[in-house]
Amino acid sequence: MRLRFLLPAVCGLLPVRGLPAQAVEAPDAIYVNARIWTGDSLAPAAQALAVRDGRLVRVGSDAEVRAMAGASTRVVDLGGRRVVPGFIDAHWHLPTASRADLVGAGTVQEIVKRLQRWASRLPKGAWVVGRGWTPSDFPQNAAHKRYLDDAFPNQPVVITDRDGHQSLANSVALRLARVSAATTDPAQGVIERGAGGEPTGLLKESASGLVSRLVPPPTRADIARRIHEETQAAASFGITMVHEASRRAPSGDVFEVLADAARADTMRLRWYVSVPFDPNATRAQLARYVQLTRQYTGPWLRYGIAKGMLDGTVDAQTAAMLEPYANTDATGLPFWPASTLNRGVVRYDSAGLQVELHAIGDKAVRMALDAYAAARRANGARDSRHRVEHIEVPSPRDLPRFRQLGVIASTQAIFATPDVTTLTNYAPLLGPTRAALSNNFKQFDDAGARQAFGSDYPVFPMDVIRGIYTAVTRMTPEGTPKGGWYPAGRISVEAALRHYTRDAAYAGFMEKDAGMLRAGYLADFVVLSEDLLAVPPEQLLRVQVVRTVVGGREAYVR
Repeated sequence: MRLRFLLPAVCGLLPVRGLPAQAVEAPDAIYVNARIWTGDSLAPAAQALAVRDGRLVRVGSDAEVRAMAGASTRVVDLGGRRVVPGFIDAHWHLPTASRADLVGAGTVQEIVKRLQRWASRLPKGAWVVGRGWTPSDFPQNAAHKRYLDDAFPNQPVVITDRDGHQSLANSVALRLARVSAATTDPAQGVIERGAGGEPTGLLKESASGLVSRLVPPPTRADIARRIHEETQAAASFGITMVHEASRRAPSGDVFEVLADAARADTMRLRWYVSVPFDPNATRAQLARYVQLTRQYTGPWLRYGIAKGMLDGTVDAQTAAMLEPYANTDATGLPFWPASTLNRGVVRYDSAGLQVELHAIGDKAVRMALDAYAAARRANGARDSRHRVEHIEVPSPRDLPRFRQLGVIASTQAIFATPDVTTLTNYAPLLGPTRAALSNNFKQFDDAGARQAFGSDYPVFPMDVIRGIYTAVTRMTPEGTPKGGWYPAGRISVEAALRHYTRDAAYAGFMEKDAGMLRAGYLADFVVLSEDLLAVPPEQLLRVQVVRTVVGGREAYVR
């Protein structure tokens, strides 16, 4: 199945700089009467844009751009609205399966109600799946199978938490998966147990796969439909490029649907897709990953980055920490020994592949930086732009190393939301000293690190304006707590914009084509309802995306 999207090829000749307007072909479209934040330090502001063959051919004053128009040039008056470069989500996942939405449920009763409503559309006995719960939804922050057993005594149920690092299964699902008191914990996973070693239904990290492997996968038609729906949603938030961090093998339905769309030139936004990071990858696998970087050179679909996992999450107590979680002896769950990790990073780096490592706890962050330092020693310094993903709780000692090693700090602005789970589970587990520095984006800027913003969708919404609001205010959408949660970590709106545009483009080796509005760059930009650089920070959420342009074509118009 092939879905027909809206956007054409990005190609065509560019004007030679310095030639007068009449010496070049007229633009396809001009956008005038705007207040443009270009992201370009050499020319930070403009009034108008001219587009031809998917790229910008002039960024300048209304008079300059209007003078270029020909008889067939489309003229769009933006009514004085604010225009910014297209947003780039530097950490995004494609959800392929349909499941009940449990985000914000708040209580066990609400979780069950949503699951029952979703299950009512399914055949009798079908698997009931959902995603989005948090520990604070359960009494004493303790998820247990009994809450699902009461509502679904004869039907298998498995629900994944918001972060995607732990699942809760009911007794039917555990029985079908043959998970019992006699089952040993898998590598890089934990089966939570109660009296007598009986599983509670809570499965952490790789243990979730013991049950989830039984859930029927989506069809290719389902996947194509989800890609269509998710990219429509992304465009509505002003997103023009995603760094897809799901580390799928380059085969199967998702790979083929994306490849077909790239060949047919029907993609709605730009994709930078990860392959798996495995320290024990074979030479043939590494060669395949390198071949993909040459086969898919963009600008709609590119490969070249490998995603690996070093630890879990704070809420699941699986993020690897240098010191124990508050009031416990637990220090998390590192997924690889340092020697194995270092050997793997050296191999991928030697092959010319960019590596991004999920590392949330301070121990995992240090391990990632140590591995990148090992690669530099073994292979020599190069423009590798390796990345650490999330970096929620870094040790202050390690912050200067990002700049020293040229490592990208890939962070998620919306993670600083001080919601119920953050205040009642996350922060208490860290204790006040570590909580004060968690998801603190200012500390990376102060250390001179290159910081790229993303959402980790579907863990959190891919709403870029909400991400900017969170980074700037450190408050919930409801405006709590007043003054912000650990407000020393707040950054400016302009800094947040840079991290969602120019810095995110750099993190994906696209800084010569995207992330700024400059002649010769891709015509990717966003028109906003209000000037987010002028509205009070606490009112940023009233700003809306009214137009998203990707490759010169309108992917979204409100």
